[in-house]
Amino acid sequence: MPIKNIATFFLLIFSLSGCTSLYDTFVYQIDVTQGNYIEDEKLDQIALGMSQEQVIFILGSPMLIDQFDSSKWYYIRYIKPGGEAIQQDQVVFTFENLLLTKIAREGKIDINPLIKTPKARNAPNAAAEDPSTSDDPQTDNDTPVIVN
Repeated sequence: MPIKNIATFFLLIFSLSGCTSLYDTFVYQIDVTQGNYIEDEKLDQIALGMSQEQVIFILGSPMLIDQFDSSKWYYIRYIKPGGEAIQQDQVVFTFENLLLTKIAREGKIDINPLIKTPKARNAPNAAAEDPSTSDDPQTDNDTPVIVN
């Protein structure tokens, strides 16, 4: 009887080990990001009629150049936050006679899910340029400062 209970216990454990809900709950999954970071500001600089060199200068090297049709360049951004849905952004550039003739975009990542809360940054010299600070020297201790 105890052998039957032990066998049932192990059968139950092994059958539940393949459940994805348990996997997502208890197993840590790393964030995966791959490809080119496609900024809208840089993409707005691209215009039809540009050369391949100009596109590379603005966006960098493409993630993929089609082996069978080298006139198609793929800029792909793939983000898979641990335990969350996959997001993908893809821009395909088509060239004829080394000049850009077509731009096609599929998907768009509006907010990067890997950045939880973007931090606001102050200017590097904001503290030095702050007019609310006084010209009087201050110290951490209570002893007076003697200035001659």
